[in-house]
Amino acid sequence: MRILFISTSPTSDDRRAWSGTVYQAFKGLERAGFEVDYLSAMRDYKQTFRDKLICTYWLRVPGKFGKQTRMDESFYSVGIFRHTLNSFDYSRYDVIFVPTHIAIVNALPKNIRAKIVHLVDATVDSLFGYYTEFSNLWFHNYWEAHILGKRAFRRSEMIIASSEWCRQNAIKQYGINPEKIKVIEFGANIDMKDIPAISRQYECTKPLRIYWSGVNWKRKGGNVALDCCKELISRGYKIEFHITGMRQLSQEIYELSWVHNHGFLDKNNPDEYRQLIDIMSKQDLFLFPSRAECSSIALCEANAFALPCFVYDTGGTANYVENNTNGVMLPLSATGKDFADMIDNSIRNGRLAEMSVAARKKYEIDLNWKRWSDKIKHILENI
Repeated sequence: MRILFISTSPTSDDRRAWSGTVYQAFKGLERAGFEVDYLSAMRDYKQTFRDKLICTYWLRVPGKFGKQTRMDESFYSVGIFRHTLNSFDYSRYDVIFVPTHIAIVNALPKNIRAKIVHLVDATVDSLFGYYTEFSNLWFHNYWEAHILGKRAFRRSEMIIASSEWCRQNAIKQYGINPEKIKVIEFGANIDMKDIPAISRQYECTKPLRIYWSGVNWKRKGGNVALDCCKELISRGYKIEFHITGMRQLSQEIYELSWVHNHGFLDKNNPDEYRQLIDIMSKQDLFLFPSRAECSSIALCEANAFALPCFVYDTGGTANYVENNTNGVMLPLSATGKDFADMIDNSIRNGRLAEMSVAARKKYEIDLNWKRWSDKIKHILENI
């Protein structure tokens, strides 16, 4: 079987695109034994003066009215991608594999023989008002995104969803046949050979090292995590709070001696990739009170490093954290103090060590790209 993999990055080896999912999915298809070619949907596009005018309107005018706008889920993006996709020869391919981009699926010519497989972590409709990036949008953004999302899902021969939450939304919102949407969890965007296969055993005589990662401090619950750490300190714990992903933090946070901000680490950079591995290898747990989450790669990586995960029960998180097994899930009403209670109790009753073992097991069974390759191979060979 020959597969054409289409995304927006110039090449297939970008470990930053979609938190590394594009890179890992491409490698996963190759690992499954398929012949895979990569095509950038931006390959033949040349920006014109008309495009510049549209971009100026799209990016500036809504802001004058206090609105946000998005180009990825728009008819404009469909037109951009058609510069490349309308002239491409698809006759050699059995499957066209498109990760996340609904505009790419909509831009594909109507008369192609190859079957379209769409990899997703959410329906765009489920993100409206859920992610800050999809809230308070310009009116036509909602309309265009809904139409493009529904068309992309319905046109695809098979949809690979990263969570049951995503699958159920596709069925309810777009009327997708349950038989044409399968769930395969994402894996860690760190090579398996680079991850130490050991569980954690917290020693009370040492600082409790708490890890948090994200580029959006507010949505990822940075303040809740910080409040949790402060509460644990008030109970006598010595805390080290390690942060990755944030380029800048407020001066107030920088002045806290127990906070260690390692900044944004680029996995395309070998030195920063190794630095991230070194940081995660030394943590005791992953505190990730994100209020809106589809299928976090950070959770996959935390499980890989045997870090118990303390999270909100939201979005597709339940496919990655099993409550009271490899972590703890709390309702969105929970505060930093509530998370501190759960961490404190887990340490006192010995459950933290048990959850560490379960986290590593969860990674080995469900949250790795080898397992993803095995499942996608079976699905593609039977569509």
